[in-house]
Amino acid sequence: MRVIGIFTWLALVCALSAATLSNPRRVSTNFEFSVTGESNAIYAIEASWDLQNWTRVATNRRFGEVRLISLSASAQQEFYRVRPVRTLFTAALAVRESIDFAGSGATVVSFDSRDPSYFFPNGSLDVTRVSDRADITTNSALTNSLNLGNAKVYGHVRAPQDGVVLLGPGGSVGSILWHLIGNIGIEPGWYGEGTPRVFVDAEVPTGHVYVTPGPGSVDGTNYTYLLADGHYTLPELRPTSMLVTGRATLHVSGSAQVGGRIVIMRNASLDLYVGGPSAAINFSAVSNENRDPTTFATAFAYYGLPGNTNVAVSGTGAFAGTFYAPAANITFGGGGNDDVDFIGAVVGRNIKVNGRMNVRYDEALGIAGPAW
Repeated sequence: MRVIGIFTWLALVCALSAATLSNPRRVSTNFEFSVTGESNAIYAIEASWDLQNWTRVATNRRFGEVRLISLSASAQQEFYRVRPVRTLFTAALAVRESIDFAGSGATVVSFDSRDPSYFFPNGSLDVTRVSDRADITTNSALTNSLNLGNAKVYGHVRAPQDGVVLLGPGGSVGSILWHLIGNIGIEPGWYGEGTPRVFVDAEVPTGHVYVTPGPGSVDGTNYTYLLADGHYTLPELRPTSMLVTGRATLHVSGSAQVGGRIVIMRNASLDLYVGGPSAAINFSAVSNENRDPTTFATAFAYYGLPGNTNVAVSGTGAFAGTFYAPAANITFGGGGNDDVDFIGAVVGRNIKVNGRMNVRYDEALGIAGPAW
């Protein structure tokens, strides 16, 4: 890594990263420098006063090989470094161990929220238009690590060397054309032996003041919790009424039950961090009023901390969101005779799908989604 001091211009080079910082300069009240790296990578810029404790101050998502960084200059000497980060959701479903489609049927497809052709003129998603980048990945080579049953997967399946994919008599994995002509089984070339991915533990964002949310009333409706822009904390979360009006982060140190009525207003978002061993998410209780197709899958983001080991997801109808809980067994209850239409992506230790479920992976999450 290359490290630059604001006023001493101290530069240290380390071969651990292909990205470098260069051309430091003071411009008015700002400090500017250049990042040189890969054109399709995302980079985190971190700052330190003592070269020991580092804080992320910027995330650069531009896609040129050289990017300009401009930050407010500190009055004290400060050091900067750059490191590549990886988006959390590079597949529709990804696990450390196993995926089990135990229900009566599942369909896994993809779409791109950045492409207006996937939407009707009124902004609603055209569910008849799909793509085939909804990959499924596992880090385990055990024979029961990928039990896809009769699922229809429009994408690749990836497992370590010697991994085994179990398919039912109606199961199918492959391209749009493969599915269109009614093939079953795995299309040649659509099963790949991939290098196991490192799923880093979720961490509560630091450097912020966390406060207890309070009640509020909006347009004549009373809410137990009113969350605006900011960071909030609760010892546990029970079914309740909650209105999210800004970009809110909620840390629940104990277990969580997402029920009652939770409304996420347009241009607002909820990042929910759960540290307790269990969580129950009834997404029928979550009303996501975002209409911008580039943000509605990230308006509700669930992060299971290392102590969060069981997540039960239930509800019927449509839901947009993301789940990142690499230490958890995540179970989708399914909808019985009703299809569950889930838009987003999931990372867990194990994933089990009961009932009938449609998973629509937003390809934009693999490029512009959350990254650590």
